[in-house]
Amino acid sequence: MSVARLLAGILLMGALVFVGAGHPLAGEAPSGAKQSVQGGGVTVDVTLLKERSDAPTFQVVLDTHSLNLDGYRFEEIVRLRDGRGGEIAPVAVEGAKGSGHHREATVRFAWPEPKPKSLELVVKGVADAQERVFRWPSQ
Repeated sequence: MSVARLLAGILLMGALVFVGAGHPLAGEAPSGAKQSVQGGGVTVDVTLLKERSDAPTFQVVLDTHSLNLDGYRFEEIVRLRDGRGGEIAPVAVEGAKGSGHHREATVRFAWPEPKPKSLELVVKGVADAQERVFRWPSQ
């Protein structure tokens, strides 16, 4: 392979990454309880803990090797979409722990009325990702 082709390939990959940086990142495994989305050097893991008649409750984990995550408050960056275009803030953030490169908490919401057909959790403004979207079918 010539050096020119190698450089062209590297530039093309860089352009694709740059163009996609402003778009929301979404979890694509709605059938599983745990989903992960990587972007901007940070991995966000979200696990659906329960959602039947109880309040929708999620374990949210922020993990990185390059950034300090102490400035992110789960109360401010995590929202539940209500299925009608609105977003709901958590009613409780419990067990927040970790510092620096690893943070986690349990985040609980009240059910929106009417109950949506699917659960859509959004983590906003972490690293370079405007939002990361996690979806599960509602039961």
